[in-house]
Amino acid sequence: MDGRDLAILRALLMDGRASYKSIGRIVGLSTSTVRSRVLNMISTGLITRFIASLDLTALGYNLIHVAVKHRGDEDYVMDRLRLLGNILMSVTCVGDITVFGLASKGILKERLDLLPMVLQPHSILYTSSMDAMPRRLLHNDLRIIRQLLMEPRASIKSIASKLNISERTVKRRLDYMLRHNIIHFTVLINPSAMRGFINFSMIITLNDYDSKVMNRVSSMLDSNMLLPLIHVSQNRLVGVLYSESVEGMNELIRRARSIEGVINVDFFIAQRVQWMDGWIGKVIDDMLHVKSYT
Repeated sequence: MDGRDLAILRALLMDGRASYKSIGRIVGLSTSTVRSRVLNMISTGLITRFIASLDLTALGYNLIHVAVKHRGDEDYVMDRLRLLGNILMSVTCVGDITVFGLASKGILKERLDLLPMVLQPHSILYTSSMDAMPRRLLHNDLRIIRQLLMEPRASIKSIASKLNISERTVKRRLDYMLRHNIIHFTVLINPSAMRGFINFSMIITLNDYDSKVMNRVSSMLDSNMLLPLIHVSQNRLVGVLYSESVEGMNELIRRARSIEGVINVDFFIAQRVQWMDGWIGKVIDDMLHVKSYT
């Protein structure tokens, strides 16, 4: 993996539906070269799949992110978390630490209060949460989402043909969902396959929500970010970054901690990422059968 592969990867992490031609314009390579490099990253296992990532709060789910220090028994932790909801993703990190994304129905505070008991005897390193914010989605929105969950890079023409609706409708509704952050396209990567680079995450806690502090953090980390900063709670940001060395990683962490308004920075070195969205398809199917969506 070299710098050009990294530039292509960053473009796909930002937009997993970006055309090879548009990526080529960004990174200064021909369309065929970009395609060849992407296929190589897939064959080497660096890119494991393309993803249509849905904002589950729009479907009425609360989102909980929890980092758990365990004893190597990650499967047990996952089974326990499933008592509270559906697991969307897990990031296995160095040091028997795993970060989980959990989608749950019901009262969010009750779920958060149950976490320590459900996860005993393991330690919770941090949690963040987002309340459900249900939004009205049209019948065709759900059908389009269902297709994109199965094939994130499907063309507008292909989706329209399969759903027997116009290309104009597909484009208009997809643009709407992108504009309102209901759906996002990215790629799933294998951190262990990033030869020559360290993939790690920063959990940045601010004194309070402050857009100026957020902008300073984003500006300082920008050249090493694989993804834009993710706002996971009122005063907490998550950054997915890379570094060429441990020393470089430590320097980034020190610089983030030195920013006025930042009260804490934790970091995790990722080893493996799992994206578990199979259950979402059934949720969409069930919604499509509800009378109000027909």
